Amino acid sequence: MASGAPVDVLCMACEDSNCDFKPVKMQRRPVGPEDVLIDVRYCGVCHSDLHVAANHRAGGGMPTKYACVPGHELAGV
Repeated sequence: MASGAPVDVLCMACEDSNCDFKPVKMQRRPVGPEDVLIDVRYCGVCHSDLHVAANHRAGGGMPTKYACVPGHELAGV
């Protein structure tokens, strides 16, 4: 499903390692011919996501880039 237009999304993001998550409207790149567009209804955040958001991995050479939008456990249609 290629639309050619950016996709508007609503997500929860934090701007720094304090992890004060707030709703943020963003645009994702257009859906490509090899992509699947999913209407995400719910997203879980695990402890690993929170470690990334809190920048706990910076000492290992993997600093977090902000705004950080964690979450990879999706449920949608």
